[in-house]
Amino acid sequence: MKVIFFLLLMLFSIKSFNQVKLKVYNEGIEGGFAVLADNEEYCPVFVKIDFKLNNLKSSKGNHKVFIIAARSKRNVITLLKSVKKGSYGFNYKTKFNYSSYLSKVDTSYVYNLPFKVDSQFNISQGHFGKRTHMKERALDFSLPIGTDVYAAREGIVIDVVDYNTKTCYHKDCSKYNNKIIIYHNDGSFSEYVHIDTNTAKVKIGEKVLKGQLIAKSGNIGWSSGPHLHFSVYLQNLDKRKFYETKFKVYEDGVPVILRREGIYYLD
Repeated sequence: MKVIFFLLLMLFSIKSFNQVKLKVYNEGIEGGFAVLADNEEYCPVFVKIDFKLNNLKSSKGNHKVFIIAARSKRNVITLLKSVKKGSYGFNYKTKFNYSSYLSKVDTSYVYNLPFKVDSQFNISQGHFGKRTHMKERALDFSLPIGTDVYAAREGIVIDVVDYNTKTCYHKDCSKYNNKIIIYHNDGSFSEYVHIDTNTAKVKIGEKVLKGQLIAKSGNIGWSSGPHLHFSVYLQNLDKRKFYETKFKVYEDGVPVILRREGIYYLD
């Protein structure tokens, strides 16, 4: 008896925050299909797959989240095998994002300030700020346009956007944000936002050192004035978990966790 099968492939990808370079595809095998993934990113990636199966069963179940290793190809996510004789097919939706799965942030790490400073600096908005940080432990450093921005921590660059030129002040303007994202060895990410147009000094996949020049500050995207938006977080599939960070700003010999707006003076 000749088995007739059909494949209705509907691939919907929801990519949170970034255009994640992940390819999900399938190959025919005896009695079904293998579903595979290629990850071109320089960090792990989450992928959630929701199948609609016709006479097929997934070896890994349905509605599951998988972790795809950085810079890896032909990762077998699951096998879809026919349940009984006859036609079979499937469609599916995917959702994916950068991954911090099972990562534990090194809260003892002491970050550099992401700019050079002699005696004082200003934080115009701190953690959970009422303007745009309501749900974020993030810092807005008031920096003139063109100020050199340095990596606060070593890592590998996973995203660079510096081609935008528009500035406006409502949530939809976030799509115009220029930014650099760096992945750290503890699974956390740091983000440097509103950098000036065409000023990125690093590229995706580049390993950067702590204190290395990475861009110049600007006023691009969702912004009310020149500043650098800085945050450290773990990335989940749908949201970020933000962390407090210690900086090389000392009080009684102890690194300070910067949280609030104000002018800070260096000893």
